[in-house]
Amino acid sequence: MNARQLIVLAALAAVSVVATTAVMRTNATTVASDRRGELVIPALRTRAKELSGVTVRDGSSTMTIERRGNEFVAESGFPIKIDALRDLVGSAAELTFEEARTADPKRYGELGLADPGSENAGKEVVFKAGDGDLADIIVGNRDATVGSAAGGGFIRLKGAPQTWLARGSVRLPASQTAWYVPLDFDIKRNEIKKIELTGGDREGVTVVADAAHAGEFTLEKVPENRTPETFKISRLATPIDAFSFEDVRRRTAPAPADARRLSAETADGVRVTLTSVGPVSDGWVQATVEATNDAKRDQANALATKTANFEFRLPSQEVEVLGWTVQDLTAEPPLAPAAPPAPPGAPPRLNLPPLPDINALPLPGADAPPPGGGEAKP
Repeated sequence: MNARQLIVLAALAAVSVVATTAVMRTNATTVASDRRGELVIPALRTRAKELSGVTVRDGSSTMTIERRGNEFVAESGFPIKIDALRDLVGSAAELTFEEARTADPKRYGELGLADPGSENAGKEVVFKAGDGDLADIIVGNRDATVGSAAGGGFIRLKGAPQTWLARGSVRLPASQTAWYVPLDFDIKRNEIKKIELTGGDREGVTVVADAAHAGEFTLEKVPENRTPETFKISRLATPIDAFSFEDVRRRTAPAPADARRLSAETADGVRVTLTSVGPVSDGWVQATVEATNDAKRDQANALATKTANFEFRLPSQEVEVLGWTVQDLTAEPPLAPAAPPAPPGAPPRLNLPPLPDINALPLPGADAPPPGGGEAKP
């Protein structure tokens, strides 16, 4: 091999090294990693007891959780499901590196790892300990090719350019609502004796329990030439007997006196009122619970302490209910069914005169003279 050939081979080798480096930095295909099997966030195992909070950024939504005393609460102070938080921390602590992927920020989106707020963004999860961050990780697309029951997914440690395929799955609640401890008024619809919708510059509505059908209601003051829509009327009880909410925030001031209100009263002495805060269509309400007799005072007070400091955003289907009027709960009566059309080829219908009343017809022979002449006997 002469010197010229050696120079050419050296040049080709140099080009190969440069190309390989470029692939390792930019390609989202598999690249060997000497970190395979290492924990992604080892501090979650060694310092889990120091956890003071978690922040989850998903698109335009941010969920902030913090420790207050012996419990974890949302930023508003509303309690968080400890099982949901435990599942997140435990699953993140089990993540291990599998393979290195792209380190080119322009390609983060291919793995669902762009910064939150960007196109093809990932979900950013920040674990806090004390006043600092324990870890900051961005979770991207799932990948089922990793050989384990949990599969794998793409991740990126915030502040580092390298992306990774990790073994395991970061388990987050399916929605922000799923973080919160449920709020149950412990009222069944068959216990409600009356529901009223008032205020908000809208027509009032009153329904009362149907004594003949448990859990059903009768609309009062039905307008003339209108019929009640029983399914819609039954939905008035849903915000009370199956209360749910999409978000919660801190209450800052009493609701306006003329705000739209839905109030339900039970036969045994509890009244729950949902009062709109701001435009009804926004869905934010304040919930108040009060006793109408002394026997239910303790139950009402216990519920009131859970709602007094908060405002709740209702799901859209319950926001709709809050705005209903009598007109929305009634409909025009159905028209009488038309006569079916005659079959093809049938003769036209005849408009015959009505039949006479058979009782008005004279009996045969009633006015005829008797046989042999003479007048008929009376």
